[in-house]
Amino acid sequence: MSKEVLVSGMKCSGCADKVEKAFTGLDGVDQVKVSLAAGKASFNGQATLEELNNALVGTHYHVDKFVD
Repeated sequence: MSKEVLVSGMKCSGCADKVEKAFTGLDGVDQVKVSLAAGKASFNGQATLEELNNALVGTHYHVDKFVD
């Protein structure tokens, strides 16, 4: 099942790459795609906001909410 979240703090393609790598490292998450222009990340699998934000600890990025 595909999910999409809003990610704040991304300013360049390197930022988007870091978010993609962080989310790809989560168990049960795959096929991560990050859109810098839209400020969104999409992925297949299951993850909570807490798990996604924990994957971003130590970065300047934050998952704000799931997109309906």
